Amino acid sequence: MATVVPMHLEVLGAMGAVEFIPTHDGGPLGKFWPWLKAFPRVIGAKRRHRDARCVFHLHPGSGFCLIRMLILAAIVRYGLRRPVLVYLHTPYLDRYLNGWYWRGVLSGLVKCADRVIVLTSYALGLLEAHGLADTTRVVPNPYSPSDARKERQLSRDGGVTVLAMGRLVEGKGFMETLYAMPHLPENYRLIIAGEGELNEAIGEAIDSLGLRRRVLMSGWVEGDKKEELLLSADVFCLPSRVDSFGMSFIEAQVYDVPIVAYAHEPVIEVIREHGGVFVDSLNPKAIAMAIKKANDLNSEMRPGSGKKWVCDSFGIERTRHRLSSVIKEVA
Repeated sequence: MATVVPMHLEVLGAMGAVEFIPTHDGGPLGKFWPWLKAFPRVIGAKRRHRDARCVFHLHPGSGFCLIRMLILAAIVRYGLRRPVLVYLHTPYLDRYLNGWYWRGVLSGLVKCADRVIVLTSYALGLLEAHGLADTTRVVPNPYSPSDARKERQLSRDGGVTVLAMGRLVEGKGFMETLYAMPHLPENYRLIIAGEGELNEAIGEAIDSLGLRRRVLMSGWVEGDKKEELLLSADVFCLPSRVDSFGMSFIEAQVYDVPIVAYAHEPVIEVIREHGGVFVDSLNPKAIAMAIKKANDLNSEMRPGSGKKWVCDSFGIERTRHRLSSVIKEVA
C-alpha cells in the first residue's frame, strides 16, 4: 500500500482535485484513532466540495480493516449520499468468500459501493461465482516508473544474485526461496529485502542451513537503495501464494529482471510473456531449478522492454483512462 496509494493519488490528481484522508497508521492506535478522525474529515470534504462531483474512493486492506471501511462506506453512501468506489486489495479474497462471516462483510461492502474495483480478472471471477460482481470493474494498480534510470549491471564475477523483496510474512515464499539455496551452486547468492513477522525465523534458518556467507538480509529498502538492488539482481524470486496483484513483480520487470513466481492466478496476470518462470510446487529443488532457468533468460532480455510493457499495461495514463470510465458511470 505504501507504493499503491501514492500512485492512485497521482492518477486521481490527473483527473481533478484530490484529497487524501488516512484511516490508519503504524502507531499503537493506528487502527482506531486515525479512523475516528477520518469521519469529521469526510464530512468536511463533503461540505467543501458540495458543488462538485465528489466521489469517495475507499481502499480497505484485510481483516478488521474491511469492517472499519464497511462502516465508513455505509455512512458516506447512505448518510452523506455521495458516490463510493470500494477497492478490494485483499489477497485473501478467495478464503473470505468461502467463509460465511467474511462473505457477509464483503457483501455489505459491495452493497454500500456504487462500484467495486478489483485488480485482476481472477478476483472478478471469484466475485462472479458468489453473485457479487454486478457493479465490479477491473482496474489494475497503477505504476509510474522513474524517469531517471541507470543501466542494469549483471554480475561480472561469475556470481548470480537472487533478490527476494516484500513483506516478510507467511505465504510470500521467502522461506521456500531460502530453502532452495543449498540446491544451487556456490556462486548463487540471495538478498532478502523487507521487514515483517518472519524476520527472526529467516535469520535462524540462515544459520541452521549454514548460509550466512551466501545470504544477506538488507531490511526494508526504498528509493535509491531499492533501485540499486533491482539493478544488481540477476533473478527476482518470490513464489508467493498470497498476492492479490504483486507490485514487487511489476517493479522487477521495469528493470528487466527475470522472475520466478508461483503459478498463482493473480500473479500470472501481472507477469509478461517470457518474462519469468512459474513453479507449481514449493519443493526447494523445483524452485532452485526455476531460478537457474530464470537466470538463463537474461540473455534474451531486451533492455528497456520491461519498462515499456509495464507502462503500456499499468502506466498512469492507462489506469487514468480505465478509472475515469468507472467514475463517469457513478458521477
